[in-house]
Amino acid sequence: MARSADAYDKVSPTALATAYGWKQLGMPYAELFATREGAALYWSFAAATNGVVRAMGAPTLLDYLEFRHRMLEAQLARLEPDLIVELGAGLSRRGVTWVLDRGVDFVEVDLPGQVARKRRMLADADRRPEVRGRIGAALANGRLELRASDILDPSFGDELARLFEGRARPVVVSEGLVDYFDLGERAWLWTNLAAGFRRAGVEGHYLTDLQRADRERKVGAMAAVLRAAIRVVTRGQGTRTPYADLDAVARAFAEAGFEGGEELNPRVLAEDAPRLAELRSPTTIWHGWVGLAGPVDGSVD
Repeated sequence: MARSADAYDKVSPTALATAYGWKQLGMPYAELFATREGAALYWSFAAATNGVVRAMGAPTLLDYLEFRHRMLEAQLARLEPDLIVELGAGLSRRGVTWVLDRGVDFVEVDLPGQVARKRRMLADADRRPEVRGRIGAALANGRLELRASDILDPSFGDELARLFEGRARPVVVSEGLVDYFDLGERAWLWTNLAAGFRRAGVEGHYLTDLQRADRERKVGAMAAVLRAAIRVVTRGQGTRTPYADLDAVARAFAEAGFEGGEELNPRVLAEDAPRLAELRSPTTIWHGWVGLAGPVDGSVD
């Protein structure tokens, strides 16, 4: 049985800071979700970490955010989904982008408070000249859906299965989320994801970012600095235990019922997103699948 998702509520400060980071990067539609609170959190985090990590020759907060976001976006494009479900969507600009610019159906999942806030922001955004009426139309016709759900609830696998029915290639994505769950909660979530794909009888894919202890050791003190700063931004919550290594990640997904998985390679995905050739990060971007015989191009060599 999963724990209460109260801890999930506490991730919302990072959602605010991340949304502002996407605006700093000039991501499409990111300005719709940037807030003064997010700006304050982002600049506080940057002030606490950038000087130290730059002195170490290491990636900054913005580098981390850009790396994981461009990696996930590049692999999403390669998978050619007919439905994307984003877990812990928060203030993500991904849903609006994929619906308005790519015509792909999108479901954002979060807890009720986050969903209510996002609805208000979308209503305000829909009046802006660059998107006038288009967001409202997408919400009205169901191409963009905001769903209030507890992803750690035992019934979530059945909820996903209903969403996946009739789809050929659904993809679930989570970004900046699962590292705030303990290992048991992650196992519970991934078991439900795999079960949801199977119950719907579809070829399903899951993309997420993860931290690994073996990679964190390579960057040494920088990882400690970033973890300490995250604890401040998340008001004491912080990230949880990372996986020991890549084998531990693969075992966790296999035990959850995924038929296969791969760590994605930025060199490969840079063919589609050239900016990735200039970025580096100890973050692992993982692609797990159900109902597929082998990997999709984009994995590590």
